[in-house]
Formats: sequence, C-alpha cells, structure tokens
Amino acid sequence: MLNYFIGLTFLITASPACAAIYQWFDGDDNGSLWLSNSIVEPYSDLSYEILWWANLENANLHHTNLMLTNLTFANLENANLSSSNLSNANLFNANLENADMAFTNFTGSDLQFSNLENANMFYADFTDTNLSNIQNWETGYWLAARYTENTIFPNGMDPTAFGMIELTVPTPGVLYMASFSLFLHRRRR
Repeated sequence: MLNYFIGLTFLITASPACAAIYQWFDGDDNGSLWLSNSIVEPYSDLSYEILWWANLENANLHHTNLMLTNLTFANLENANLSSSNLSNANLFNANLENADMAFTNFTGSDLQFSNLENANMFYADFTDTNLSNIQNWETGYWLAARYTENTIFPNGMDPTAFGMIELTVPTPGVLYMASFSLFLHRRRR
C-alpha cells in the first residue's frame, strides 16, 4: 500500500515538471534526441541552451534572449524573432525562411549555410557576424541592417545594394584623444 501511495505521489508531482520539456528532432538518425526544459514563448531567456535540430516553426520568440544559444540545424521557418538577442548564437545551417528578425541583435553570430529566403532583417545588427555561404540571401529584406568591416558576407553580396548600413568603429587612439581633450576642457573651468 505504501508503494502505491509513493507511486501515485510521484505521478502527481512529476507530471507538471515534465510539461516544460520539449523533445527535438533526431537529425542525425542515430537514435539520440535532444531535450530541453525551456519554455518557448516571447520574452523568454533561452541563453546558453543547446537546441540542435529544434523544430520551432511558427514560434513566437520576439524579445527573447538567445545569447550564446546553439541552434544548429534548427527549423525557425515563419518564426517571429523580432527584437531578440541572438548575439554569439550558433545558427549554422538553420532554416530561417520567412522569419521576422527585425531589430534583432546577431553580433558575433554564425549563420553559415542558413536559409534566409524571404526573411525580414530590417535594422538587424550583424556586427562581426559570419554570413558566409548563406542560402537565398537575395530574397531577404536587408534594409537598414547594420554591419561592420569584420562581418563576413557570402560571395557576390554587396551590402550597400541592399540598403545595409556600415558601422564604423573608431580606432582606440581617436577615443583616447577625445576623452583626453574633454578632460582638459573640464579642468580649465
């Protein structure tokens, strides 16, 4: 009788805990499945998660923190990632077809071989991002997206032709001189 009570208690208490566990696709067909205890909804903190092969099609993830998240081979088709933080995220070979990524921060991210067909990247920040070998970049909406000289583009892509804005980073010497002159100006008063 005691074992029955313990088993029933376990089922009652374990059920709510399992509700937040998501099972992802077995992309390499070796029988392993990636699990995550993250709840997928807007304004979530999914930073540092391992979400390989995650099927997040039509997911509403606006304003979500995905910093340093591994989304290798993830399906984010039609996902809303607007105003999210994907800095230093790994989106290698991710499907971002028709995804809304307006105002998203991709600083230092790896988007190699990702599919950006009809993706909206309005005013997204691609500072120091690796965009080499991205697929269908010609159909994406890049207007006002920002980049630096360290951003790696796919062969044949001219960022200015798509209305992207290059951010120039001042050299440290210029910043030093500007702060020094401001200091001298304040001392004279």
